[in-house]
Amino acid sequence: MTEAILSLISISLLLIISQLSPGPDLFFVVRTSLAQGFRAACAVVTGITIGITIQLCIVCAAGRWLLEQEWSRWLLWAAAGWFLYLAWKIMPRHFRAAEEIQQATADREPLLHLLRQGFLCNILNPKCTLFICGLCLGPLQAFGDTFSWFEPALVVSMALAGQGGWMLWSGLLQWAPLRRLYARYSAWVDLVFALLLALMAALLVWQPGF
Repeated sequence: MTEAILSLISISLLLIISQLSPGPDLFFVVRTSLAQGFRAACAVVTGITIGITIQLCIVCAAGRWLLEQEWSRWLLWAAAGWFLYLAWKIMPRHFRAAEEIQQATADREPLLHLLRQGFLCNILNPKCTLFICGLCLGPLQAFGDTFSWFEPALVVSMALAGQGGWMLWSGLLQWAPLRRLYARYSAWVDLVFALLLALMAALLVWQPGF
């Protein structure tokens, strides 16, 4: 049982560390945290955590079977479309029409809207599904049949680690020098994030096995 518990701890720590790897979740959380503050970032983070939890449940139930299906390519196209939408939203105002600028900057986005965007950003990210499969299938095979509590404990521990890790990184991004730097170069930072998201969308379309 000790090995199973250590496995849960190791997986949770790996998830927190992996959050700093380049990806749509990271770009969206970082940009929201810098542009709209910690509260808005927490809403996005909560949506991402809901997505991770659902993906964990799917991995526990179906594993790699999902990724082998013919229709799974449509998930990649849906993800590509969503990444392009996020890229358009993040694109600096200098590259958008005046009326769209006024509408986007008049008010901060509602927290529920940010939560929904965070959820879709995660649930439509096939790399996240692949990562969760790679991280969890081994321990599930090793301990899932032996300990009946292992699967629900895995889902809970990963969800808590995901939420806690993203909130930690979002909190660190409230450091005053970072926020001043973003305020000074926000257009360029947003442009980089938007282009990275568009590049990920292109990779999903042009390389379906990505």
